[in-house]
Amino acid sequence: MIAKFARPVALVSKYRRDDEPVLAAIPLRPGSDPAMLSRFGDDRWNLHPAIFRDNLPTTYRTLDFTIADPLQRLTAKEYLWARLNERRPGYQDRLAPSCAYTTLRTLRPFMTFVQAQTGAFILAAVDQDLLDAFLADQRRHSLRSAARIAQLVNAVIDLHRHAEVLTQGGLACEPWRGRPAVRIAGVVAGNTENRTPRIPDPVMAELLRWSFKYVDVFSPDILAARQELDVLIARSHELNVYGAGYQHGMIDVIVYERLERHLAARRAAGRGVPVWQHVGTSNTGTDERADAATPQSNYALMNLHVGCETRSIAQRPAMHGMLLAAVREIGTEVGGMDTPIAMDSDTGRPWRERFDSKSLAHEENMLQAACYVICAYLSGMRDSEVQAMKAGCHTVTRSADGLVERHRIASITYKSGGDRRRGEPAEWITIAPVARAIAMMERLSAAARARRHADGLWPVLKDKARTNTHLAKQAILLINAFRAHLDAAYGTPASPTIPYGPDDKPWHFTTRQFRRTVAWYIANRPFGTVAGKIQYKHASIAMFEGYAGASASGFRREVEQERALGRLDDIVEHYEDFRRGLKPTGPASARILREFEGVRRELDDFPGRVVDLGRVRAMLGHLACTLHVGFLNDCFFDPATALCLERDRAADRSAPILTHCSPDRCPNSCITRRHLAPWKASIAEADALLANPSLPPLQRAALIADNARKRRVIEPLDGGTP
Repeated sequence: MIAKFARPVALVSKYRRDDEPVLAAIPLRPGSDPAMLSRFGDDRWNLHPAIFRDNLPTTYRTLDFTIADPLQRLTAKEYLWARLNERRPGYQDRLAPSCAYTTLRTLRPFMTFVQAQTGAFILAAVDQDLLDAFLADQRRHSLRSAARIAQLVNAVIDLHRHAEVLTQGGLACEPWRGRPAVRIAGVVAGNTENRTPRIPDPVMAELLRWSFKYVDVFSPDILAARQELDVLIARSHELNVYGAGYQHGMIDVIVYERLERHLAARRAAGRGVPVWQHVGTSNTGTDERADAATPQSNYALMNLHVGCETRSIAQRPAMHGMLLAAVREIGTEVGGMDTPIAMDSDTGRPWRERFDSKSLAHEENMLQAACYVICAYLSGMRDSEVQAMKAGCHTVTRSADGLVERHRIASITYKSGGDRRRGEPAEWITIAPVARAIAMMERLSAAARARRHADGLWPVLKDKARTNTHLAKQAILLINAFRAHLDAAYGTPASPTIPYGPDDKPWHFTTRQFRRTVAWYIANRPFGTVAGKIQYKHASIAMFEGYAGASASGFRREVEQERALGRLDDIVEHYEDFRRGLKPTGPASARILREFEGVRRELDDFPGRVVDLGRVRAMLGHLACTLHVGFLNDCFFDPATALCLERDRAADRSAPILTHCSPDRCPNSCITRRHLAPWKASIAEADALLANPSLPPLQRAALIADNARKRRVIEPLDGGTP
């Protein structure tokens, strides 16, 4: 049982004065007034003058020390002041102000636990038994990973290492006898696999397809509707009946006449009285009964046309009666704005109802989400790098021969190793769809940037005084709202627009998933299609030419890590097919099947037995190192027998030249059911040519022989000819 301690401790710092600046040794943003900096004695420290990342959430710019217990408050202040302002050569650099909020949050669980267990936060009372109790308490949290527990443990260890700057001093013992936090928490040594979930292919494919539809098809309507609404708002100021000095009776007469003209114009155009659409669902809030429809009438739009407020229409019997009569006569129209809606080529119908001010604001947010998805997924940039883009960041240059057009993006990277506080300018090479998304965001965000006096490309579009200036972490909420909107507007519960994940639930997107997913596809499915005719191979060539491909970015390293993991997954998939009796074909298949037979015998992996997947992966690792996934076949590369290298003896012999591959002749080639589709497509294309009676005899003979060869190759997989 842990005893309760109560010992008076001075509540005034022995080492820091209350009037001492918090950011004393930290570079400040240009224009910062040193006299306005937060002081040690303040319970809220404003770190904004030392944070150069404009897109960092507002929450991360302030340290809140309004902690009830004065001992916790003093200790946390002294520790954070030291971390921000003092270097520890060979051990620790100064803490970046942008990371201070997270550091304080990581320390709080320990302080709260000690307070609850002992009755007072006294560091001298913390012994190893109490530390072990804290560790056990954290492990009871089922959602906390070993890596997260290591962070919490490391905060305790680091607090003790700062004993000389804490009024309380250090703990009663060396925490966990000096063992590192990762070992204490049980983090597996050498496990460097990226734990960020990879977005499943069907999910990413549909999300990207709809993102392209928003940017390339829907966006002109959204921009036109915003322009229409801006014109209506400006004109309503000129029509304002309340600012012209009219008497109340005259105001009613003017409103009646203007509303009558507006309704007559709608009647003549064959359009109904405007009503609101319920944003976020496909329901429109209309009702066949006129009396039930008027509460949902779009008074805001009619007010703009008439130059009045809602009360002058809804609360005046004459105006209200005229509106009811119009609903009975001409019906209602969802939205009510004039901007026409383009046809969706996939359905042959308008892609949505007409806009109202609320649905317009909602669709603008969805368009912003679509632009973000395209930029984050197809550029290889981190979230912080995407959100550091500014207006005018995209430029186009041509190669020296004038044939290749390169799209360049200028942004800021906050990579490790450089100046993480200020960031460093960097340039990315990307592809045309990203350039179109950036151009669209420049147009979409222009008004918000002007309103907020900001030049960042990703402002919060909503015009509210208390919202953040930049999108920041709201990007995650926005992307998931985009997915929910697509499901609600274009899907059904039984058939969602964006397919569910492996757990049969809507996939939850995070910003980190995009970079990891595109790295995996570039590494393991280079001939897969990104969108339209763009292949991952094309995207990777562009990415590797710019900063994303530089060693400093880490993207090339991430691609190589994903390639290694993907090869192992692919070889395990080959083995699982073998266990199910689905054998490959091709010249290398016999060698691979012998390897699989050996693994099965070694592991006693026969029906009815459960085999450790980790052992399977370990025993197949040597095959995975030689595996190169291709479009028509997989290559288990052996340079001594590779036919692709015979054409060029001077070629690099560390990897196959897949464009020179002979899938049905090379001893390294293995063909599986995953490769059937392109083989069948090639056979079908030749059959279509053979159906032409005017085909020259020699060409006909060559096509017949080639199709016979292809059919022989895939016959073991297909059970017959296509």
